[in-house]
Amino acid sequence: MNDLVLILAPRGRDAAIAADLLGRHAIAARICTDARDLTEHLDEGAGAVLLTEEALVGGDASQIARWVAGQESWSDIPFVVLANGSRTPRTVAATERLAELGNVVLLERPLHAEAMLGAIGSSLKARARQFEVRDTARLSAAQNRILALAVEAAPLTTTLDAIVREVEALSTSGVIGSILLLDEDGRHLRHGAGPSLPAAYNDAIDGIEAGPAVGSCGTAVYRKGPVFVADIATDPLWADFRDLALAHDLRACWSLPISVDGEILGTFAMYHREPRAPVTDDLTIVDFVVRTAGIVIARARTEHHLRASEARYRQIVEGAEDFAIVSLDPVGTITGWSSGAARLLGYSARDAIGQSADLFFTPEDRAAKVPAREMARAASEGRAINERWHVRKDGRRFWGSGFTMPLAESDGGYVTIFRDRTAEHEAEAALRESEARLRFFGALEERLFGAATADDAMRAAAEMLGQQISASRCAYADVDADNDRFWIRNDFTAPGIATSAGTYSLDLFGPRASAELRQGQTLIVRDVAGELGPDEGRAMFQSIGIEAIVCCPLVKQGHLAAMMAVHQDIPRDWSASEIALIREVVERCWAHVERVGAEARLRESEERLRLAVENAEVGFWDVDVINDRLIWPPQTKAMFGISADVPVSMADFYAGLHPDDREATSAAYLAAADPARRALYDVDYRTIGKEDGVLRWVAAKGRGVFDASGRCLRVAGTALDITARKQAEAALRDLNATLETRVADAIAEREAAHAALRQSQKMEAMGQLTGGVAHDFNNLLTPIVGSLDMLQRKGVGTEREQRLIAGAAQSAERARVLVQRLLAFARRQPLQTVAVDIAQLVAGMGDLVESTTGPQINVVVDAASDLPSAKADPNQLEMALLNLSVNARDAMPNGGTLRISATAESLGANHRSGLSPGEYVRICVADTGSGMDEVTLARAVEPFFSTKGIGKGTGLGLSMAHGLASQLGGGLTIQSRPGMGTNIELWLPVSAARVEEAPDHQRTAASSTHQGVALLVDDEDLVRMSTADMLAELGYAVLEAHSAEEALRMLESDTRIDIVVTDHLMPGMTGTDLARHVQSTRPELPILLVSGYAELEGIDAKIPRLTKPFRKDELSATLTSLLH
Repeated sequence: MNDLVLILAPRGRDAAIAADLLGRHAIAARICTDARDLTEHLDEGAGAVLLTEEALVGGDASQIARWVAGQESWSDIPFVVLANGSRTPRTVAATERLAELGNVVLLERPLHAEAMLGAIGSSLKARARQFEVRDTARLSAAQNRILALAVEAAPLTTTLDAIVREVEALSTSGVIGSILLLDEDGRHLRHGAGPSLPAAYNDAIDGIEAGPAVGSCGTAVYRKGPVFVADIATDPLWADFRDLALAHDLRACWSLPISVDGEILGTFAMYHREPRAPVTDDLTIVDFVVRTAGIVIARARTEHHLRASEARYRQIVEGAEDFAIVSLDPVGTITGWSSGAARLLGYSARDAIGQSADLFFTPEDRAAKVPAREMARAASEGRAINERWHVRKDGRRFWGSGFTMPLAESDGGYVTIFRDRTAEHEAEAALRESEARLRFFGALEERLFGAATADDAMRAAAEMLGQQISASRCAYADVDADNDRFWIRNDFTAPGIATSAGTYSLDLFGPRASAELRQGQTLIVRDVAGELGPDEGRAMFQSIGIEAIVCCPLVKQGHLAAMMAVHQDIPRDWSASEIALIREVVERCWAHVERVGAEARLRESEERLRLAVENAEVGFWDVDVINDRLIWPPQTKAMFGISADVPVSMADFYAGLHPDDREATSAAYLAAADPARRALYDVDYRTIGKEDGVLRWVAAKGRGVFDASGRCLRVAGTALDITARKQAEAALRDLNATLETRVADAIAEREAAHAALRQSQKMEAMGQLTGGVAHDFNNLLTPIVGSLDMLQRKGVGTEREQRLIAGAAQSAERARVLVQRLLAFARRQPLQTVAVDIAQLVAGMGDLVESTTGPQINVVVDAASDLPSAKADPNQLEMALLNLSVNARDAMPNGGTLRISATAESLGANHRSGLSPGEYVRICVADTGSGMDEVTLARAVEPFFSTKGIGKGTGLGLSMAHGLASQLGGGLTIQSRPGMGTNIELWLPVSAARVEEAPDHQRTAASSTHQGVALLVDDEDLVRMSTADMLAELGYAVLEAHSAEEALRMLESDTRIDIVVTDHLMPGMTGTDLARHVQSTRPELPILLVSGYAELEGIDAKIPRLTKPFRKDELSATLTSLLH
């Protein structure tokens, strides 16, 4: 359809304004000069016409009316008329023209743009619908013409020519049609119709054989599906026919198979004289035409066979009368009765003449007054087709086919001619039934193959079968090995029908059912109550709502394995076609289940073979001698240093052989492929990896495969990587040659190992001793630090005494730091590990390190801002870095550079740090000082070892850093050479947790008040006394217990207790055990654990704890964090 809007407005600027408005809204418009110009453009096609009222006045306005009257019946072009409005009366001429236009939308002035655009849009849509109706009508008319030819039994060539011409006429793309018919042998295509194709081309393709590359038509038959070739000049399917087609100016060809019930009868081809892809409109037309052509061809073939059969029959029974000819008077009384009628219906002429025409009609047709209606239709239309069931004298029915016509006589009357076409009618019904069956089985196959499991497939089949034959239930069951018990796993049920899923005994369904099913026979019961007696399973069938059943068994190896059944809740006379359908569905289901099982077993077998080959690390090889092709799996490719996805050839095999082994290996292969020798291919050779250059040893074995004539077809075998074996053999030879030297080396290694063991044992013993001493010192320091802290805060004594107290507090603090270093070395310091931002921590220590090292040392801090967080105790880590910085400063008495850097590292196996593979943060403290020799380096991390001289160091700095790193799951490495400086690396594991800003508990504690009753538990009297004083000062009423057992008794009493503060290591029950008991019995009661050091085996990391010794402010801060 043309969407153009034609405009005719004789006066003013109306036409220009309307065209501009439409153009701004993407609507094409054309201004016409007068009525003649308008009608000429209407002939070219338009979507709507926009007129002003002035265009309807004048002599030439009648031309528009004449054009409207001359439109085709389907066409009613819409007119949008801009009227003058109420102020200007409409003339009589304009009113008459409006009536003649017919399809008018009248818009009164003053006019709004939206109104006009809406009217134009609606008119264009209406015009589009008219074209759709036209196209549908044309297609329908073409269909009717084709079907009329088929009904009139016109010659097949005439009907096929008409079909092709109809398609060519309906097509808007210049289609040239062709129909080829498939021979009875199903291999060759014969000319059927091609009226617009050159006769020479039709003759040339007549008789082509279907195949995988035989143009579009031969390939479509071979593939059993459409074949669209957009350019014959380039498509490989047309290689053998390209010159023929191009010589006749044919450039594109789309071919669709013509089939009925899955049987291909021919092809419908659409040619074009230029390259082009399929057009949807053409495919829509051809879709029906192909189906119609299939019916016509099938019917023609059927009629051909029938005619042949009839001819043969006429030769046998000459002169047989096939037609009944009956004449009737105007009221329908029989007046004439032919011998054919007597033979066909069984009534003699004496019996029939004088009776009503409904004599041979069925009772239901007589009740519906069909005879009278046929006569009335014959009278009005000249002919009434008679296609219906008729009744013989003996009551038997037959399908009569014929017609009734009025007699051209003065007294009128009718003649009815018909014959018995029961066989053809039943054949057509069978054809329709066959089509339905094929569609059903096609859908069933899709559901079966789309099912994920065999159970899903059976459930889908039960549903489709039950719905197809309108059964009340369709079920499937597995049968036990005892041949009696069976399980209905699932079933399809119609609405209102209960499921039959469950477990049953086959014997309970009676001897007939059990015997037939176990023998592999289909059980068919049409009426349970009528066919089965009380002792024949009737009650069992009826208990689950079965009044009729068809049950198909699956017998495997002599045993009933499964069943599938269709149930009906009322008696049902199962037809032969229904029983056949059920059996075929069941057979397909069993076949599908068997196929699924076989495929699963095959996959399992293949998987076992693959795993066996892969786990055995055995490769195979297969040389296809005929096609010069080499097959290598990934294992074999790896032996030649070739990636799994890289294709290989024999050239890769020869190129990968070691030059020294190539000749012998090639000779062995040729001997295996020689028909005269047929030698065993058994050779060890070296390969040089194509991609990695690695030298490997391969042991290969194989044999040739020969045909009956002695020709070698393939050589195949296995390949095994024996590199390790060859290396072991070489190592054994070397070992035998250097045995004495290796024994001496082994003894030396053993002595070195013993020395390392003694050193390790010494360090462990020293660590245990140091940790124990440090713990005892913590217990001693706790009351000292606490008491001095209290004296300082209270300002007790004179100024001199306050100085003495301050000096004692400083000494106690130094002792406390020393104990922390001892614990760090012993790996027993209590750590508060969190996710630490290493970049921020290192950058923040720059100023502190600079103030500590002095102006002679150039301090460089280098830490990337995007470092991952590390698992560490930030306070202990800062102390360790400060100690390492002080050591570096002391190693540079004359000044130098101290660099502190941090990087993220990913460690693999066998790293020099000795750490497990993983992600770490490495903190380096490097100096340009004097460095260390090997002796000093070997003892660097020993506690109390120092090179600074007496009084200049404790010897615990490096050992404390080493102990801290180890306790955190990391490590410490040292690299140093005399005169070259020292580089110490702290390796810390990356933390998966998020870095969180720690709350300022000291500030909170300073502003917090404490009250309530505190239960204090400690076996050391002095420690308990000092801690009790601190708690009292903080505002607590203190209850003291010298053991965990005593604390338990107090907790079990009615005494009010708001918080528990307990030591960890005590005789009997430990503080950790006490804390766990409290958490389990009184989870709301806060508890704080106090310890000199943290033993990982004994202390639960989730229990809040405080490290000895501590001051009152530290105790207060810890309690604040615990309570808040």
